[in-house]
Amino acid sequence: MYIKKIVIQGFKTYKNATIIDAFSPHHNVVVGRNGSGKSNFFTAIRFVLSDAYTQMSREERQGLIHEGSGTVMSAYVEIYFDNSDKRFPLDETEVVIRRTIGLKKDDYSLNHKSAQRTDIMNLLESAGFSRSNPYYIVPQGKITALTNSKDPERLQLLKEVAGAKVFEQRLKQSLKEMASTNKQRKEIDEMLTFIEERLADLDSEKDELKTFQSLENDKKCCEYSLYDRELTSINDSVEAIDDEYTTQIDGSSKFINDLEKREAVIPQLEETLSELRSSINILKVDKEQSESELHSVLKEIAEINAEIQELEKTSKNISNQSEIESLTKKRLEKAIKEKEQKLAQLKPSVGQISLKEKELRLKLNGLITRQRALYSKQNRFSTFKSKSERDAWLKQKIDELNSQLSLKNKTLSSSKDDLLQNENNLHDIISQIENLELSLNSAGAHRKLEEASNILNEVKEKYTNLLDDRKNLWREEARQRAIVDSVNEELSKANRSVSETMDSSQASGLLAVKKIVSKLGLVGVYGPLGELIEVNEKYKTAVEVIAGNSLFHVVVDNDHTASTVMEELVRSKAGRVTFMPLNRLKPKDVVYPNSNDCVPLIKKIVYDEQFSVAVKQVFSRSVVAISLERGSEIAREYKLTAITLDGDRADKRGVLTGGYRDQKRSRIDALNAQRRRKIETNESERGLNEIIKKIEKIDKRITDVNSEVNLKAARFEKLRSEREPLKIELLKLKNNERIIKENINSLRSMIENLEISDIQIQSQKSEYENEIRSTFKQALDSKEVSELNELNLNVLKLEKELDKVANKLSEQESQVTTIEADLNENLYPRRDSILLGNGKIEGLRGLLGIEMGSQVDFKEKMDKELETQRVKLETLRKQVKAISKRVKEISGELEESNNELNSKEKLLGKARESQRNILRKLQNFQKNSEKNISKKSVLIKRRDDIQRKIRELGVLPEEAFSKKYSEMNGDRLLRKLNQMTKELSKYSHVNKKALGQYNNFTKQRDNLVERRKESDRSKKSIEDLITALEERKDNAISRTFGQVSKGFSEIFEKLVPTGAGKLIIQKKANNGDGNGNGNGNSNGDDNDKLDSILDNYIGVSISVSFNSKSDEQQRIEQLSGGQKSLCAIALILAIQKCDPAPFYLFDEIDANLDAQYRTAVASLINELSESAQFICTTFRSEMLQVADKFFGVMFNNKISRVSEINRDEAMSFIEGQQQRG
Repeated sequence: MYIKKIVIQGFKTYKNATIIDAFSPHHNVVVGRNGSGKSNFFTAIRFVLSDAYTQMSREERQGLIHEGSGTVMSAYVEIYFDNSDKRFPLDETEVVIRRTIGLKKDDYSLNHKSAQRTDIMNLLESAGFSRSNPYYIVPQGKITALTNSKDPERLQLLKEVAGAKVFEQRLKQSLKEMASTNKQRKEIDEMLTFIEERLADLDSEKDELKTFQSLENDKKCCEYSLYDRELTSINDSVEAIDDEYTTQIDGSSKFINDLEKREAVIPQLEETLSELRSSINILKVDKEQSESELHSVLKEIAEINAEIQELEKTSKNISNQSEIESLTKKRLEKAIKEKEQKLAQLKPSVGQISLKEKELRLKLNGLITRQRALYSKQNRFSTFKSKSERDAWLKQKIDELNSQLSLKNKTLSSSKDDLLQNENNLHDIISQIENLELSLNSAGAHRKLEEASNILNEVKEKYTNLLDDRKNLWREEARQRAIVDSVNEELSKANRSVSETMDSSQASGLLAVKKIVSKLGLVGVYGPLGELIEVNEKYKTAVEVIAGNSLFHVVVDNDHTASTVMEELVRSKAGRVTFMPLNRLKPKDVVYPNSNDCVPLIKKIVYDEQFSVAVKQVFSRSVVAISLERGSEIAREYKLTAITLDGDRADKRGVLTGGYRDQKRSRIDALNAQRRRKIETNESERGLNEIIKKIEKIDKRITDVNSEVNLKAARFEKLRSEREPLKIELLKLKNNERIIKENINSLRSMIENLEISDIQIQSQKSEYENEIRSTFKQALDSKEVSELNELNLNVLKLEKELDKVANKLSEQESQVTTIEADLNENLYPRRDSILLGNGKIEGLRGLLGIEMGSQVDFKEKMDKELETQRVKLETLRKQVKAISKRVKEISGELEESNNELNSKEKLLGKARESQRNILRKLQNFQKNSEKNISKKSVLIKRRDDIQRKIRELGVLPEEAFSKKYSEMNGDRLLRKLNQMTKELSKYSHVNKKALGQYNNFTKQRDNLVERRKESDRSKKSIEDLITALEERKDNAISRTFGQVSKGFSEIFEKLVPTGAGKLIIQKKANNGDGNGNGNGNSNGDDNDKLDSILDNYIGVSISVSFNSKSDEQQRIEQLSGGQKSLCAIALILAIQKCDPAPFYLFDEIDANLDAQYRTAVASLINELSESAQFICTTFRSEMLQVADKFFGVMFNNKISRVSEINRDEAMSFIEGQQQRG
């Protein structure tokens, strides 16, 4: 065995992973500078293989880890061993030992598997790495320490090699056991002395104890006789009570049977009453609806009667009103025509007079202008002093006139534009009036209006029929809702009955499951198992007993569905439920007995094949047996559960279960009732939903027809209303026509005035211009004066003529204005009002679609509508008769139902009263039974006390059962008992346990005597062991010393051929007898004895001669340093020869040797390396000459690394180191 490879990481200076492989199995040398990490390399190997690094502090551990390893403070060393020779007791040819160090603990691994430190150390010990001989690893400084060691220290080394420490430890343990044995012997002697004294005292107490026991036996006999007599009396009383109770039970059986009959009748009556109440509620709803319908029809009849009366009244008055309107219209037309003719005659005359007035006014304005100019000119002679001043004023006036002229021209142009626009508008309005009159007077418009009215009436009739159908459906809905409410109430009762058969948590859980399924829309939840099966009445008890709470287990399709529901139950805190996921149930096949006296229970259950696994899971291992005895046999034989029709049960373990079952609280019955009610509820709700769907459907049709009515009405109203706006529009257009004409006349007058004004301004301007061209004189010339006089005369003449023309024009314009005001404000509005129409008659016109003014059509329509209303009235009266008949029939049925209800309620009251009487009788029986049971319990308690007291008497003497006491009367027994008690009081001081204590102490004495003998034997054995250990230790030391001494001499002669050396063991001068005397009772004596045994030798000295084998030898203290080191090396090699190891680690052992001795040591190591592996470090060339493998240690940046080198490189390094030294 040898080291093949070493891996170091993070250990001391070896930060990075360092792998040293290809070790030679013989001689290996490691070289490197001081401080490069050679010693750390050897420390890493010692770290794994030796005990040197145990019980370390945190600081010491941190010192072994490279300081730059980072946050992960750990390191490891791994050694690979070649195990081809199987020196390790393992099957592997390669053994890997690894040790990892951290700041808190170490970890070991063996062949890359975690291992304990003790296991690793034991493995190394088995391979020759002896902990008692640590010199297979010699670290730096060890040679020096051994050189300087004293004789006792070398003796201690020899003892370690010889294994003497083991003997010394065992000797110490043996002496401790000897001291313990002596102490036990002393305690035993003390106990024996005490027991002997106690036995002497107890011997004198035995006689008094025998007398006391005799009296006590007599007392027990008396007490037993008295207890026995009282016990017999109590048993007789209990039997009497039981007989009375049995009699009462027989009497109450009849009451119970009657009660059960009443309890069976009462639910039937209650169900009948529930049906009657439901029927009454339905009849009441029908009656209320019929009465409401009757009231509605009567109200409609009243409305139609009122409408007929109104139509008749309107029909009578319509002719007179039409004639008045026609006469008024003719008169208005005639008046309008006369006014229009007179207006036509006046307007041309007014136009001619107006034209003449214009001409006169224009001429007069010219003359006045010239007149004013002459007067102004005349006045300017006095106003202005010079021509220039006058001309300046004239120019200013001319400019003002130019401005006025420009403004007048603009106004004139705008007025002409407005006139043109008004004339165009007038032309358009006239065209529109012609078109509107054509549209209003066409025959097609009247026909369309009549057709729209007929279509509207047809749609309205259809709408009315749909409303009647919806009323009938509403009645059906109310009736069906009453049925649903009644059925839901019965379902609630059935649900409560089912809930009463289970605990509240389960009931709330099942209710919550239904809500969760509805909320989440789950489809894989099928409901409780009990709702999924049907059972014959004959087998319902058996099914209930077998299923138990499984009837309420909820069946689901898979476990995912169950998990979803359970999560919701937990979240909402809504009870607990057990689920049966069909995908998880795997019921086993069952073999049933082939017999006529039993039948599988599952064959009597009806279920959907979809749920077969759930049903089989609960019922497949059950059979219905003809009797409990036969069922018990079948259960044991076939490993099944047997059940009888009465619910008595036997399982495969032989356990029988049975007794009375209350059939009134049957779970199957409750579930069946719940199932029936659910079916009824579903059917009634289905019927209600169908009615609701029909109502929704007819509502939709009503909405559609109503929309159609509105559409047709809108179309009719549009056609009707289209004419009214046309007429109104026509009137508006005519009014606008009049207004525009007036505007045109006004504009023309304005234009004429503007033109006249323009002429006047032009004339004034010309006068000013002429005056500027004239000379500036102080007065008018003759010509101008003559012209002024003539102008004055002409002005007066024209003014008179103009006044006449203006008065005539004013008179005629006043007549025109009066006529036009009468037309516009009186005649035209009255005619339009008649054309447009007003009041109720006109409203009827619009409703009937009759054109205004068409009185004949209106009268026909009125008659037709009156006939329609009369037919409708007759139909409603027939409906009143039918509804009244139906109300009467419903009232009769309601009265009959109420009578039957009262009758059934009376029967129910009688049944309940009878039930209460029976219950009172049963309560009386229960009270009597409770009294008897209470009395019986007191007697039984007293009987138990007496039996307990008899048991407390213990073992009775035989005479207690003899006639001596049985024939003795009670008083005598009591007197004798008192006498015995009095006698026994005299012996109150007697030790009642004397006999027992005497026997116990006797046994203890015998036991202690035996233990004393055993202690003596133990002492003799320990003394023999001590003697044997001492001999074996001496032999081991002597033998080891002989081997080491011989090896030292041989190795020393090889190292120093001319010299000789030997080891000398030193003994005590006065060794004593070595056996030790004394009784072993003193710890001090034991310690002295131990020292005398262990200290036979005091040291080992070395005696050598380097020059001659015959010269006087010298002690090691007298040698030089190199010689001492050579002696230490020889001693180490001698120890290894005595206890060889598979390999050796030497760290610079030749450091202090002379050249000749280094060569000798190197040759010797090379010789020894043939049988063991050596790994050495050195700074000397002698070791390199004989080595096989060479390794160099380099150090850079505080990191060491090792690599393989050749001999020349190693020699070069050593030579370089010697030169630097």
